[in-house]
Amino acid sequence: MEATLFPAQPLSVSPQFPASYQRGTSRIALPYLNRTIFISVDDVLCLQGEGNYTFLYTRDRKRYLVSKTLKEFEKTLDSTLFLRIHKSYIINLAYVQRGVYNKERQVRLADGREVAISRRRMKDISCQLAQYWQGLYN
Repeated sequence: MEATLFPAQPLSVSPQFPASYQRGTSRIALPYLNRTIFISVDDVLCLQGEGNYTFLYTRDRKRYLVSKTLKEFEKTLDSTLFLRIHKSYIINLAYVQRGVYNKERQVRLADGREVAISRRRMKDISCQLAQYWQGLYN
């Protein structure tokens, strides 16, 4: 019998927002199948940049392709909740599992996805994550 440490797909993806954060106040408009849909910023797990396009991953395991760069999203998203940890990734701090770092410099999100952390910004990112978690419990 083999035991798996992490299930392939966790049952629930639940965020941990600070008490001072007001949920449901902002949304992102996305063109999707000849119409515009609105996604709550609270439901975004991470954003992955691919050149001039960005994949937006939500807590209900959907992936949207948007013709915007990560830099454009970085300017508009709340910097207290979203953090650019790599040239190709912006993560929502509410979905980061606490203290999950490994030798490959990765952070594990609540849905089980592992995202790489930039080598040069590792110290700064770990400080920002620590400040976020400290704000959760104070």
